[in-house]
Amino acid sequence: MSMEAQNLVEQTILDIWSSALGGADVTPADDFFAVGGDSLLALVTVEQINQRLGWELNMGDMLRHRTVANLVAHKTLPQAANPHRVLVRMSNRGSRTPLVFVHPVTGLLFGYTKLVRHLGEDRACHGIQSPALTDSAAPAADTVRAIAESYVDLIEDELGEDDFHLAGWSAGAVIALEVARLATERDLGVRRLVVLDGYIWDEPPIDTDDAALLAEFRADLLTQVSPDAPDATVGGPDARTDAVYRELSTALFGSAVESGTEFVARLHSAYRTNVRALTAYRPEPADVDALLLHTAQNYTRDTWIDVLGNPAVEVLDGDHYGLLRGPEAEKIAARIAAFVGEE
Repeated sequence: MSMEAQNLVEQTILDIWSSALGGADVTPADDFFAVGGDSLLALVTVEQINQRLGWELNMGDMLRHRTVANLVAHKTLPQAANPHRVLVRMSNRGSRTPLVFVHPVTGLLFGYTKLVRHLGEDRACHGIQSPALTDSAAPAADTVRAIAESYVDLIEDELGEDDFHLAGWSAGAVIALEVARLATERDLGVRRLVVLDGYIWDEPPIDTDDAALLAEFRADLLTQVSPDAPDATVGGPDARTDAVYRELSTALFGSAVESGTEFVARLHSAYRTNVRALTAYRPEPADVDALLLHTAQNYTRDTWIDVLGNPAVEVLDGDHYGLLRGPEAEKIAARIAAFVGEE
């Protein structure tokens, strides 16, 4: 996250503003209309914020609160996801084949923001977030297959018979694999799959008891949201679930209000369900044109190759969590764009 953003909500809106302004560098203190924005771009920006975060902004809000800092201070809601939709549109529509991103283990989509900034010109980018983050009353799916089946339904409802590409980072890559396999079985229009440093486990690398998963949840989310935060262990009094929830609420929203900790509790529930589903998952072969983009540390590449047959493979510089940030994200976006083509 940019050092200038104070929390995840600010960073998400900064990235949306930058995308609307043609990739311009903006800070929380910049006036949208003074750095190149106009009424048309403001309408696009409002629509994207509402799609991504589930807010209900209008043009008047942009005119009254012209900086990210002021907008967040006056309009922030204790959520970092659209509470009404599992499948959200992350960029404007375009003439190129849509790209659907699948959430990682936390269930959130914010990690894909910089990829979308580089890929979303003339291409609709969609994101599938965890249903646990929405107001859906449906019971949580607890296997990768069941999760993927529900996501295939969503894609079919949204895109119908249209072609689409799939992409996923980390655990999202594993779920995207199963989505691609099931979509192929249904003769839907899945064209290509991008696997971005996903891990298929034969043996889980972490314990799956509640205490261990709480510690891993905290570390995973903080590493994504606040990479410069101290790498403290969750022990002693800090092992209390409510203390972890308050800490993460502050990282997400800038405060530990009750509604913020309630949102983190939903994230934690999604995380536990997803980790346990992933540890039990054993993939079947999938007939899909795929690109594997893995770090040198990824020890599951051979498993991916066995499952996908003959994918394109490329080893990436950097570490797992750094792939979606800054210059690495731009390079990866260019590689993805070359792979999926300009249909």
